[in-house]
Amino acid sequence: MARTPVTSTKVERVTRHGREQTSDLVAVEEPLQIILEHGEPHARKETPLAMTMRTPGSDVDLVTGFLFAEGVVSARDHLIQVRHCARSDTPDNVVRAVLRDDVVVPSRLLERNLTVTSACGVCGGRTVDALSDAGCEPIPPAPGCYRPESVRVALRSLETSQAWFRHTGGTHGAALFDRDGSLLLHREDVGRHNALDKLVGAWLVGPAVLPNECFVVVSSRASFELVQKTARAGIAMMVAIGAPTSLAIETASRFGLALIGFAKEDRFNVYAGGERISLGAAGTGFFEVGAAE
Repeated sequence: MARTPVTSTKVERVTRHGREQTSDLVAVEEPLQIILEHGEPHARKETPLAMTMRTPGSDVDLVTGFLFAEGVVSARDHLIQVRHCARSDTPDNVVRAVLRDDVVVPSRLLERNLTVTSACGVCGGRTVDALSDAGCEPIPPAPGCYRPESVRVALRSLETSQAWFRHTGGTHGAALFDRDGSLLLHREDVGRHNALDKLVGAWLVGPAVLPNECFVVVSSRASFELVQKTARAGIAMMVAIGAPTSLAIETASRFGLALIGFAKEDRFNVYAGGERISLGAAGTGFFEVGAAE
């Protein structure tokens, strides 16, 4: 039976009036093992690549997005198949990705079996220079292509689309919007990195949406890992509900990404790529460039 993203648990609620036994909904967190089938036709290999903690749901998207972010694949046709492994004792928690014969897996990933928590990406595995070395290109300039009003619309849509969060308060959301702020894709997970990997994975294999015609909104802070995943996808703007880190700002600046933090309906701060945002009729006071919360 497929795992559910939300489950009920017993809880003792304590108030100033006393205590009571009741129930509560919580987000499910379970391990997911990623196995790669790769190599030339005469020497195919099956390699356990990583173990990550995630909320069940959109597992194929998660694995696809993770492989894309880590530079294993760079196009949808590099993957022959991604599916749950029926041969496993726990098939719902094991996904097998079959790579095309000519896809070379980076040696740094094969040299160690990765353990990835729901709170963290492949920490310490990347620097800004390493991202360039892995083939990530600066995003072409497009001054004034995003409007503040689109961010406002997107924030409202993100809030209403987070069904798991409304039930549990325990998941992060990542969503893709077009330039007008219309929702294209949305994914949730207990891990903010996983939520974005699920989103990028769905975008990569779904209907064609040009990366320079959309933007990403995340319900968390903007870390280096989230910015590098967005930059690698070629998506020109990331909007975060929380704060950015210094390395996230450096990475966004290096690759031409517009990076917004502390996003609210009436204001946001722009930490990089402010030239991509047009004030239009919104007025000069709507956002602050390089300001601190």
